[in-house]
Amino acid sequence: MKDQTVQDLLLRVHPFRFLRGHQRDGLARDFRVHQATEGEAIFLRGDEDDRVFLIARGEVEIVDPRRGDDQLVTVVKAFHYFGEWEAIFREPRLFGARARGEALLVWISGERFRQLLRESPACSQGFGTILRDNQGIFSGFDRFTARLLKEADEGYINIEGLLPLYRSLHPAIHPGVTDHHRLDTEAFQYALRRLPGNVTRTLAFLLVDEFPHAFDEPERLFPVITTAARRRDVWEMMPGKNMVLLRNGRSDLIDLVSCLCLYAVEAQKIRERLARDQAAPRLQRFLSSREPSPEEEILRTMPFSTREMAGLKKIWPVGTAERLYEILRHREMIGIDVRRQRRNYNMRRGEYWISQVARVAGELIGCDPTDLPPERGVHIVSSNTHSVTNCLNPWFPEHQSAILQWGEQEQHAATQGSWSHRADQVYALARDYFARFPREAEVARQRAFQGGQHWLDQTASTGIQVQVIDLERLRGESCDEDLLPVPKGCRDLVVNIDYAFGHQAEYVIRNLLTLFGTNVRSISFLGKAGALTGERGDILCPSAFIEQQTDQFQPLPAKQKELGALLAQAFSVHSGPMLTVEGTLLQNRQMLSFYREIWDVVGMEMEGTHYFREILESRELGVIPRDVRCSFLYYVSDVPLRAHGGLTAPLAPHEGVPPLYAITRAILNSILEGGSP
Repeated sequence: MKDQTVQDLLLRVHPFRFLRGHQRDGLARDFRVHQATEGEAIFLRGDEDDRVFLIARGEVEIVDPRRGDDQLVTVVKAFHYFGEWEAIFREPRLFGARARGEALLVWISGERFRQLLRESPACSQGFGTILRDNQGIFSGFDRFTARLLKEADEGYINIEGLLPLYRSLHPAIHPGVTDHHRLDTEAFQYALRRLPGNVTRTLAFLLVDEFPHAFDEPERLFPVITTAARRRDVWEMMPGKNMVLLRNGRSDLIDLVSCLCLYAVEAQKIRERLARDQAAPRLQRFLSSREPSPEEEILRTMPFSTREMAGLKKIWPVGTAERLYEILRHREMIGIDVRRQRRNYNMRRGEYWISQVARVAGELIGCDPTDLPPERGVHIVSSNTHSVTNCLNPWFPEHQSAILQWGEQEQHAATQGSWSHRADQVYALARDYFARFPREAEVARQRAFQGGQHWLDQTASTGIQVQVIDLERLRGESCDEDLLPVPKGCRDLVVNIDYAFGHQAEYVIRNLLTLFGTNVRSISFLGKAGALTGERGDILCPSAFIEQQTDQFQPLPAKQKELGALLAQAFSVHSGPMLTVEGTLLQNRQMLSFYREIWDVVGMEMEGTHYFREILESRELGVIPRDVRCSFLYYVSDVPLRAHGGLTAPLAPHEGVPPLYAITRAILNSILEGGSP
């Protein structure tokens, strides 16, 4: 076929129709022609073949050999395409394809097709619309969340009924979800660290958004149950029943329930393995013995491989046998009652929290935040509880040598790897140093207090700690060596808030912007994110946010790139759209590949869209000035599309600390450089 004939074909095939003339010229030269005979197999199910085909003449049958006798799925006619699925998602062929009579086909490689999507946003969006709307590639996510939220509104969530929908998602962080013969102990550990510590013996959960009237002070009535890696307020009301206080928005609910689904899938594998091996009597004798033998002896008799048992012992270093026995008896019989207040004229937790923020700020500056004089600017930073405050605490440079010497003596993990900033190494050592020397932790806190730092440690069950910092009191102090000095006459405040969780971000930032109003000068967000490009420890500088649920696109101001360019001098910085996801477990390889190839997304997180939407609204309504500076920066904590690059693989100190503190310094220097005179 001549190039012109291929170009004419491209003009007739949607969405290749959206290509510009020079793009068609280049693509036409790369197409290859194939004359297929009747019944010829173009490709087979399972083939590692990602070519994309256009049909110039004839028809092609798409068949599914799993249904017997290559059952027909559909017929693709002339002037249409096929084979794009595997090119976009980089998967083996899901179905087979064969010619229905003679057919004239043209094809390009999967790599050339992906290059085309990057070169032509119009063509890329055309494919995206077809995949999302016509082929319903995210229908599994929609069904899962729709059923979960519907049952939550009705007051009872049936985990057993959700499990088939959960399994169909194939979450990227849970690759063993459909493997009935192998325990996925890494995913199991991920879920357990985000669930209450007594989950293996809990049959009932009561989820509330406000305390029931009879239990206004649950900490006085019930034991507190901790969660290792997720801030949750949980109390054991009675043996087998927990009360969980949900944060604002639906993200906390989705996260908790999806983690329970992961737990139930893996717990079922464990239970069935133990039941087949008739392990219950052995476990019971071991646990009831007055002089039990070493646990290692009983664990060696359990029906798990060496790798699986090592994974289970990593999850439960102590009491592994007891946990296994609890799972065996539990049978994943999890009932979830949801009680949400419909009408409430009393103050809610978010309102308590912002009142506490106002009180702490008032104690620091001597007046209510709503009465701040115009010259006192406020800079809101969403980061964590340590990087901003550490960089602004003179105690750290004063004690740097002592901390480094202690780390070397202890052969601490933070002394390994390459460190370009000694201060970063000090910050990485600080937590364990303070744990060893609690008196020094108190001295460091008092030094920070002298430098104008006040803390809000009580969070009104929002899980969000706050530090309010008066920059005026740091004038003349020596803080982090890479920070600019506080300018003369600067009386600005830095309000540093801990990470919000998903939809909760809307309520948090709305309250803060309303409290500080026209005094707000800048809003900065420092977070960690999963990446679809680059390596762990890189930096992501978003150009826009895309909300997963609706594909709503929100471009960020061009000035966003300035901080990214500054950080690119020392780190690999990737710029592009960021995806705001519904939850960590509500991501699979297919979804992530779609957004990487169709939207050119560089990473995903959970709060960006919610924060930015509230900022735009506050600007338009005049709550805050229109010229407020706004920046979003993230460091890469995981690369989920890469083997062993997900959240189940821990981030080493020398991987995570340097980019975190580099972003912190960039944000603080932008504040100090542009602080109110």
